[in-house]
Amino acid sequence: MPPTQIGRALQELGITWIAAHSPQAKGRVERNFGTAQDRLVKGMRVAGVKTIEQANQYLEQDYLVWWERELTVEPAHPDDAHRRLDKSHNLAASLSHVETRQVRNDYTLRWDGKLYQIERQAVVSGLRGANVRVEKRLDGSLAVRYGERYLPVQECTAAEPPKVSPPAKKVKTHRAVGRGSDWDKNFDLKKGPKIWQAAQSSGHKRGEAI
Repeated sequence: MPPTQIGRALQELGITWIAAHSPQAKGRVERNFGTAQDRLVKGMRVAGVKTIEQANQYLEQDYLVWWERELTVEPAHPDDAHRRLDKSHNLAASLSHVETRQVRNDYTLRWDGKLYQIERQAVVSGLRGANVRVEKRLDGSLAVRYGERYLPVQECTAAEPPKVSPPAKKVKTHRAVGRGSDWDKNFDLKKGPKIWQAAQSSGHKRGEAI
């Protein structure tokens, strides 16, 4: 399975993830969550918080101050164990939502239902059909990286496919079948004379061979 967004960010920053395999460690985390979900919500309700801005202000100026004063302890060793950020690290890139997209033949790519065009001066050999890294930054901006190079992109409108008019319906024509002469138009066998009557009228005697 590919790493999660958190796992990928930790790998890029060189941070080793230590899982809480012990019940004691998981208990501490759950207790912290329980305190935050209980005390923080009640505190914001008492302070009359109604907007995100007010919530952030209360979190920084009231809740975190109380947390550090009441729920933290002094470390056994006061030395700072944090490592300095390396020059190769890019916090804005690592702390992003990262996905991979394929560049289309017209040097465009799709992200979040939108179409983005790579600027012409940034097109390089091998870019068409290549996979690029798309970073959705915390500030809402979008960054596209091909290899170690970032490509400037602009949102564009997808061209609508040409409308094809439906084919015209063919009108079925019935061609009249040619007829011969109308000599038998009013001819009716039932009303006509019998054969022997016709023979007599022609001068033939009944009983003679025809």
